[in-house]
Amino acid sequence: MMENKDTKVFYLRGNHDDFLEQILPLRIGNLSIQLDMIYESNGKKYFITHGDVFDSITTNLRWIAYIGDVGYTFLLWLNRVVNYYRYKRGLSYFSLSKYVKGKVKSAVSYIDQYEVELAKMAKSKGCDGIICGHIHKAENRMIDGIEYLNSGDWVETMSALAEDHEGNWQLIYYNEISFKSSEDHVILPVQNPTHQIIPLKEVSFNKSDDPNLENPSFRI
Repeated sequence: MMENKDTKVFYLRGNHDDFLEQILPLRIGNLSIQLDMIYESNGKKYFITHGDVFDSITTNLRWIAYIGDVGYTFLLWLNRVVNYYRYKRGLSYFSLSKYVKGKVKSAVSYIDQYEVELAKMAKSKGCDGIICGHIHKAENRMIDGIEYLNSGDWVETMSALAEDHEGNWQLIYYNEISFKSSEDHVILPVQNPTHQIIPLKEVSFNKSDDPNLENPSFRI
């Protein structure tokens, strides 16, 4: 799609691929890999960053970040087990890690402060909004006149940000998307076929009166 439609793709590095900092910014054709960027659309400017540079733990206390990553990986595994049995019982999806983070007051306070600091950064750069990720908490709200947009994640929440042609942003959740089944697609019959349709078994095994039809040289 990048080549055929001349689509430009921007990849912003995060805390799991921070080793890329040594070679950034890097451009390969229509693919640009960089630390952050400013996106302009419909008269507005948005500062886009992964957001880990505003996380003092991932930048200064990497060993604690590693322990947290192991714990989060365990929560993801446990979340799959819990939701497997919920699915068997006809229950809706339940985010275990979101529930745990919501119950820990220090985590709630940390997330709130993180969002405020990012909004301040966008304002200092003269932008109307901030687009980020990192904390795995999808959000679309105003903070002190700054439009704060967090895409969430694609490992548990399964969320993404989308912008329409009028410049309006919305969060899209994978488990809320209604995919059409094959029963929804109507196959129209061919009207007035010009060629005779020969049954498959006749073509393969039975001798036909059609002189142009050759029988196979073997049978199964």
